[in-house]
Amino acid sequence: QFDHLIVQQLARLGAYCLVADPASVKADDVKKLKPSGIIVSGGPASVHDEPPPFDENIFDMGIPVLGVCLGFQMWAKHVGAKVTPHEKREFGVHTLTLKGDDPLFVGVPKKSNVLETHGDAIEEGPALTNLGGTDNAPVAAGRKGHLWGVQFHPEVRDTLEGEKIYDNFCNICGITDRFPAH
Repeated sequence: QFDHLIVQQLARLGAYCLVADPASVKADDVKKLKPSGIIVSGGPASVHDEPPPFDENIFDMGIPVLGVCLGFQMWAKHVGAKVTPHEKREFGVHTLTLKGDDPLFVGVPKKSNVLETHGDAIEEGPALTNLGGTDNAPVAAGRKGHLWGVQFHPEVRDTLEGEKIYDNFCNICGITDRFPAH
């Protein structure tokens, strides 16, 4: 539901983005394309009831991945983190409080507003590093090696530091030769 906003955000940053149907893209396709990074976006599905069709081998390829909302829940479950349903779906602006330092959040204040809209929560545990939380989502940002994830939507204006987060992800991916579309 937010794919077009992610594409616009990356275009403003000067990064080329190819949108693909997760049901039709396999790890072999990704190997052929050799992308600098992958963003697995959000959606209304749940990793419990109706997990979207997705070749989870993509998570194991070593390519930097940014999972947004459902995309984060998908890789978190894949690496063994516990993902549980909320009693009620979360929607609204909340304060993200960052823990420690990480390249995804360089230049982002320790506290900033983010828009959350999700039905599942990622629980803290040894499967991933908790990079920050909100009052609703104790693990609102996390990392496991080359996998980063956020439970909020950096592509919307309500997430005040969203452009900086996507810019940092581009830097993590080594995308430095850019041509911004203003």
